[in-house]
Amino acid sequence: MTNRIDFEAHYYFPELMDYFSTRTDYPMYDRATRTFRRSDDFTLRHPYRLTHLEESLDERIRIMDAHGVRMQVLSVSSGIDFLSPEESVEWCRKANDYLYEGMRKYPGRFQGFAALPVADLDASLQELERCMKELGFLGWLVDSNFGASHIDDDCYFPLLKKLADYHGALYIHPTQPIDERMKGLGPQLAAAPFGFGIDVSVDLMRMICKGIFDRLPTLKVLIGHMGEIFPYTMRRMNEKIRGYHSIAPAVNRQLPEHYFRHNIWVTTSGDFCPSALRCAVDVLGLDRILFGTDYPYEYPEAVDEFFDAVPMSKNDLDQIFFGNAQAIFPQI
Repeated sequence: MTNRIDFEAHYYFPELMDYFSTRTDYPMYDRATRTFRRSDDFTLRHPYRLTHLEESLDERIRIMDAHGVRMQVLSVSSGIDFLSPEESVEWCRKANDYLYEGMRKYPGRFQGFAALPVADLDASLQELERCMKELGFLGWLVDSNFGASHIDDDCYFPLLKKLADYHGALYIHPTQPIDERMKGLGPQLAAAPFGFGIDVSVDLMRMICKGIFDRLPTLKVLIGHMGEIFPYTMRRMNEKIRGYHSIAPAVNRQLPEHYFRHNIWVTTSGDFCPSALRCAVDVLGLDRILFGTDYPYEYPEAVDEFFDAVPMSKNDLDQIFFGNAQAIFPQI
């Protein structure tokens, strides 16, 4: 077994899927057809993904061992934060408890990103404190929007501050964009092929422009897919911002590259393209890249095939697989 630490691996648990199967509005799960519907533009009926989202932790460890993964940093897959505030409070706590029990049962094999009921800010603050202080999670995985708002909105700043106070990490994960122009043409526009990465990129750029990292200089943020649009556009952003900054309402004190050197890391999840990895390493630096798979939305065999063929030294790959993670999160 190698020492890979996977920062993006998702799960559901039986009790939650049973609840989703009773619902008549999104999110809802039809057990007869094995179809999970999250929105008009996103329906999941992929047998492999659904099977492994619901798999037992015993089975998950068997697959991890087969593919050289020492630890998965687990996050519940999307759906809970689209429930009503009362429902979300209940199911986020249950999801976090399920994950914590897995950490206790299998020490060193699982870590966690919290699920928070963002529709209830007070409850979210309490649950975040519990997850960081009592359960020992690494941080909070947040969707790129909550159906009517985004993580950069001012109302969520207290959550970001508490996370920074605990030296935790915010993982911004895609979901269906709110933008009406992303709707009505199905998943090829709204989901993973395009809309997901756009939504995350706008969130993170707004956090930069609004000066959130200047106010919270210890805040750590992770994004997947080799950094979404940022490695490719970093030079142009920096050059143009130098010219526009004095006349723009943005309040960030530094250029984007500064925050990618001090606050932001990217994972390899879901974008197993040699050119994308090369661009991320060249622009951001090897020390800003973390291993991620997006399991089970991506096949472990495809991840292995990609890294087996990458023209990088063992030392460089080990830095991505576990070295950078251990430098950022000594507790793992």
